[in-house]
Amino acid sequence: MNKILFWIGAVTLVIYPQAGLSAPSPQEVMARVQAQYDRTGAFKARFRQESRLKAVNQADVAEGWMYFQKPCRMRWQYENPPEQKKEIISDGRQVWMYMPQDSLVMVYQLNQVLRSDLVMRFFSGMGQFRRDFNIAFSRPPQARAPFVIDLFPLKEQPELTRLTLTINPATYLVDRLEFTNALGEETRFVFSQSQLDVRLKPDFFTFVPPPGIQVVKESPG
Repeated sequence: MNKILFWIGAVTLVIYPQAGLSAPSPQEVMARVQAQYDRTGAFKARFRQESRLKAVNQADVAEGWMYFQKPCRMRWQYENPPEQKKEIISDGRQVWMYMPQDSLVMVYQLNQVLRSDLVMRFFSGMGQFRRDFNIAFSRPPQARAPFVIDLFPLKEQPELTRLTLTINPATYLVDRLEFTNALGEETRFVFSQSQLDVRLKPDFFTFVPPPGIQVVKESPG
């Protein structure tokens, strides 16, 4: 569950330095990303997710829409492939993972997720990149090229050994998010069609199980 909930990301608009100024440091880039994110309301983005084990030359691919609203509200709608549709929803207190093909929903307390997931805590406004990670450019900045930044957690995290963000230099939106875990699994998210400050219904981040759906509540531990 934590691995699935680890897959979240999207950031907001900032103004890029004028041409002729020196390139910002990776810490400055991330500070701008986080400062802008902290001022953001609800937003949505299209995502494409690819997961691969190093030992297996085959990737699992999924696509859908993600929505996020502070504090701690999210909705991931997996649409493709159709036979693996699912939704992951948080109202700020609980997290539901709904798998319609199995007639099953798993329910977790949000603090079970926030305890270990640094990325989740960041996008929930409870984490700080400069506090939680060592930050460095993955490659030297180049004119008009995306920033590519590697982040290594300061505390050992089985779910995360490295996080790499590709950031659009004109908008400071996160275009791509990649991470690896201790098992050698590599996961990549590519974001598109991002929309900021979207208006959503008050109950958009709640979930009511349809009739006949089995509900399994996971105990903390």
